Amino acid sequence: MEVASRDVFSRFRKWPAPDTPAAENRHGGAFAAWLLAVLLAASEVLYLALLRLDAVNGVWPVAVFLAILGAAFVLCFAAYLILRSAPASLPVKAIVVGGAILFRLTLLPAGLPPDLPFGEKLAAMAADWRGEAVTYERFQLFDDDIWRYLWDGHVAAAGANVYGAAPADPSMDYLVEGAGAHPDWETIRENINYANLPTVYPPLAQLVFRGAHALAPGSVLAMKIIVVSLDLLAYGFIILGLAAGQQSLARSILYGWNPLVIKVFAGSGHVDAIVVAALAATCYFLATKRRTAASAGLGLAIAAKVAPIVLIPFLARRVGAWRTTLLFAMVFACCVPYFAAGSHLMDSFLAFSTGWQFNGGPFRLIAWLLGFVAARPEFLARLVCAALVAVSLLIFYRYDDADPTSFARVAAMALGSALILSPVVMPWYVSWLLPLGVLAWNRAALFFSFAVCLAFLVMVRGTEWPWALVLEYGSLGAMVWWEIARCPVRHWRRVAVS
Repeated sequence: MEVASRDVFSRFRKWPAPDTPAAENRHGGAFAAWLLAVLLAASEVLYLALLRLDAVNGVWPVAVFLAILGAAFVLCFAAYLILRSAPASLPVKAIVVGGAILFRLTLLPAGLPPDLPFGEKLAAMAADWRGEAVTYERFQLFDDDIWRYLWDGHVAAAGANVYGAAPADPSMDYLVEGAGAHPDWETIRENINYANLPTVYPPLAQLVFRGAHALAPGSVLAMKIIVVSLDLLAYGFIILGLAAGQQSLARSILYGWNPLVIKVFAGSGHVDAIVVAALAATCYFLATKRRTAASAGLGLAIAAKVAPIVLIPFLARRVGAWRTTLLFAMVFACCVPYFAAGSHLMDSFLAFSTGWQFNGGPFRLIAWLLGFVAARPEFLARLVCAALVAVSLLIFYRYDDADPTSFARVAAMALGSALILSPVVMPWYVSWLLPLGVLAWNRAALFFSFAVCLAFLVMVRGTEWPWALVLEYGSLGAMVWWEIARCPVRHWRRVAVS
């Protein structure tokens, strides 16, 4: 990690500049820095506005939320347009990286009562850290997964099996007993969604939950700080990967200033930051021919969320047999706690894989079409989507060139296909694609981080809007078609989106 840190600062100092005279560079750099500073200030105002938003169901709160995110996306893209042709002066670099850090720090208090003055927010965060009170409200900008993270860390710290029982199970009552106990585990348990189901988070995620508990038991702030640290680690690996591939480091701002990323990690504390950091590291290590480290990186991604397992065949042909064996050994070791979990092992997995659906546009379309000819259209739609994923992976594998530097490209398409054809496409799942999309310059993946925000419309009345699905996936399909149309014919056989 120390070597990687030195590489980050070395690449940062050598950020490529346009080939222009020195005087022109100085003046252009100053003007670009000024424009970026204006965009940074405007973006910061938007994130401060999110802190004042009462994130509850309803037309007005959701409309304001989406308007703020949309404006932040416009500013992010404008910053990229300025940066890609700007001389790489030190102020420009500082504004880009400083903005990424500032926006994340700004949203750490998201979830505190929105009308609290600044001083009282600091006091509430301190009380949360010390476990004196549950100062954060249930929803962290329309998300509440973080309470499950805190509970799982608490269960593990008590020496119990996190996979053994659901939070609402009476056998877990002993973990909340005690009047006036600190932290207030009863309130934390009441905030958990689907509390009647055991946890579904894999072992590496559980280690992160346990680490946050050791840092500050029951603290939302502690969990968010760990998540944001992993998020920024991913940003560092993206910068390294771009530099290793001799690509424009200006592209890194599309991750560093990406409003969806900032919202789901700093604002909501989603543990998917582990996956993002591990995938970014995998791409960087492959680009620098560190194949063992790349295998370990993908293994960590799978240990945090199972979905990246679809990337194993593409990594295997780049790292060789024994490193692939190492990866499989890591994955198997991560499955051991599942096998030891007892009779409740599959409860959440079966509920998730057979019954849940959300924001799955292609899945909903296929189910609707099958409804005309089948009695169980949703079940058949899951089978059809699984088959389509398998076919897509086979096609990508068939035309994959096995070049280590092209892993991000094929991984973005493979993981993207698996995600888009899933019955459940949570907005934070799209964060998995962003390091791959930036490194492979897959603009469809980057666009999806914007389009998927329409999924938050479910918070208006608790149900999905069909027109929103059509707009979200219709615009994504148009973006993919536009990318393909711009590809030279010679690249079609490689199924590349370049």
